[in-house]
Amino acid sequence: MTTSIFELSKQFDSPLTKIEFKKAKQLYYEAITNNAFSFSPTSNIIDLLKLVKRNAVEIGPYKGLTVFESLNRIGSDLVLLSGTEKLFNNEIEGIFPKTIELKLGNKAGFDIIVKTIDGTIIYGEGYNVAKSFCKFKTRQTIDKFHKSDEVKSCKKAIILINDDVKSEIENYKNKNAEELKSKYGLEIVYVFCEIEN
Repeated sequence: MTTSIFELSKQFDSPLTKIEFKKAKQLYYEAITNNAFSFSPTSNIIDLLKLVKRNAVEIGPYKGLTVFESLNRIGSDLVLLSGTEKLFNNEIEGIFPKTIELKLGNKAGFDIIVKTIDGTIIYGEGYNVAKSFCKFKTRQTIDKFHKSDEVKSCKKAIILINDDVKSEIENYKNKNAEELKSKYGLEIVYVFCEIEN
């Protein structure tokens, strides 16, 4: 069995300041831009399935994952990077980060932990998801917030999500989100993120 490796784990292992984040983001983009992986399409569905979902490859900062797993992680990482940049640029009303910790590479816990300049902690999740799956994924995320005493003790939680599903999520209603607001005073902030080229 091949071990999966996230080659930039040292750059993202601890909370980052805005300057540290910019350097780490640049390294991430260099890893996906200077990528040696090339995709040889085939019309044989079985061969394509094996290529995409069975064979371990090296793509961007990931080694030992399949094409499918690597691209899925990279897609979510790009949302996290875009959303973090928006946060550090003070584009999200009422959130002024001092440091932001990102859990790239499929780490346990929350994907993003923001420590604001006034010492407040804000937990969040980030993902790149298809329209057909976005409400389900958002429901899972809100359920995760609902089960977390850490999140319930905060005034805000963040969901970073790709901007092409905005129309599906803007008016999304969820019982647990309503309870988090009414019972705990928790506001869930959606940050819609563009993926840069």
